[in-house]
Amino acid sequence: MRTVGEIVKEGLVALRKARGVQSKDLETRITPEFAELIGTTMDTGTALRAKVVAYLDELMTGLPEPLVRVARSALNIPPAADGNTLNQRLTALAAEFFFDTRTARRRMDEAFERMVSNADRGQVPPPGAGHGGTGWYVDAFEAVLRLDLASPEAVERRTIVATAESLDKIVTSMDVPKNPSNGTAPVGVAPEMMFGGLIAATGQGSSTNFSTEITLPRALHRGERHTYGLIQRIPPGQRMETRYVYVPYRQCRFFKVVVRFHPDRVPSEIWRHDGVPHSAVHDDPVPGTELVPDRANEVSAQFRELINGCAYGIQWR
Repeated sequence: MRTVGEIVKEGLVALRKARGVQSKDLETRITPEFAELIGTTMDTGTALRAKVVAYLDELMTGLPEPLVRVARSALNIPPAADGNTLNQRLTALAAEFFFDTRTARRRMDEAFERMVSNADRGQVPPPGAGHGGTGWYVDAFEAVLRLDLASPEAVERRTIVATAESLDKIVTSMDVPKNPSNGTAPVGVAPEMMFGGLIAATGQGSSTNFSTEITLPRALHRGERHTYGLIQRIPPGQRMETRYVYVPYRQCRFFKVVVRFHPDRVPSEIWRHDGVPHSAVHDDPVPGTELVPDRANEVSAQFRELINGCAYGIQWR
């Protein structure tokens, strides 16, 4: 049985020929497998073309803008009007980007490879779903946890990608585990927007879960990327648990965390969690996961293609 990526790759090669998706014989370019994949086995003409274009647009979600331009031109997706043959369209791209046609073809192949990869990972339509609503996913998340201050604070920077037709707000959340040394006192966190949006509201899903609703500077359209920065501060006097762990509930491609310790409070043991069950935070470290602070009293870890519901991050004692 062929993979989704293999079906999509064959489909892209067939669709780019001649007038691309504008070809009058579009029905003959679509294999039964490709038609079943996009749910258009009974469509013809304009209805078929609309579904094919919508699917191809979803495949391009997350691609850099130049590659989106190349892919849309190669496939002759409106508003592209670069020629009635693939060679004409490649020539137009070469002139626009100031490279030769061979480079234009390589860029087209690169764009198609990225689209095939999206399809093969089951990202079409992109998940864009999870705690905090649908319509977006996290492309990159970088966090710096500062334990060298009077109270801990996490400086978080996220780049998100819209999967909805229009996205003007998001909701993000974090858990603040209770530290036994705090007794029965409730835990809390104070968010501050650094850039990339406005805090519209905050909420509490449980005694340890806190959400932040962020209004974006402008509405994002499907495939657009946006970066924002948020600081999460632990209130003075509240002791933090000895870990910073991210458990994604929506797609996340890349996560990096840096923990900066106070020079007088560097832990004796530090280790990383790489896609483990969240209950692993209650266990002893697994051999091979140990981390050693550098001269700045910092440790870091990075992770790619995170699995929803698994734990990633750094723990110490």
